[in-house]
Amino acid sequence: MGEKMSRNQPDEERSRHSPVQENMSWQQLEWRIQRIGAVLLMIIVLAGACGLFSKGFLSNRTLTSDDGRLQVEYQRFGLFDSDMSMVIRELRTGNGPLVLTLSSEAMDNFQIQTLQPQPLRAVSTHHQMTISWPRDSVENGASVWIGLQPQKPGYYPITISTSEGSRVQFSQWIYP
Repeated sequence: MGEKMSRNQPDEERSRHSPVQENMSWQQLEWRIQRIGAVLLMIIVLAGACGLFSKGFLSNRTLTSDDGRLQVEYQRFGLFDSDMSMVIRELRTGNGPLVLTLSSEAMDNFQIQTLQPQPLRAVSTHHQMTISWPRDSVENGASVWIGLQPQKPGYYPITISTSEGSRVQFSQWIYP
């Protein structure tokens, strides 16, 4: 009896002509494409959750200058028109005012939303911004918090330096 039922039931892996004409080789190709698409979609979602497109452990970076005086925390990846943050730390104090220079053509593509503490002086010239604070207002090193908003998508190399010669170079990728 079991053999009769199996002969009467249609084979799901074979092409049929009734009630609708089917070509199972195309159907199997479609099923493979759906499985590949589902896996790719899951990979994209997991990468986004880990910070490949914005905030997260794949995006957050900390760099220290070669002389160990300057440290920058930043996000390698950001989204156009979204908020990003950067923290610049002076690990060893120098003499005179604290002077930071942010230079790159990228500075033309970022809008500074916040800058804490407020600088004594800020000067902007051809693709760079120089910011200074009196040394007596910062003890045992300084931390500067900058809130940025990218204005255009793209790849932007950035250099941050101090008047003492400490320098950190990094890049940021801004997605549309």
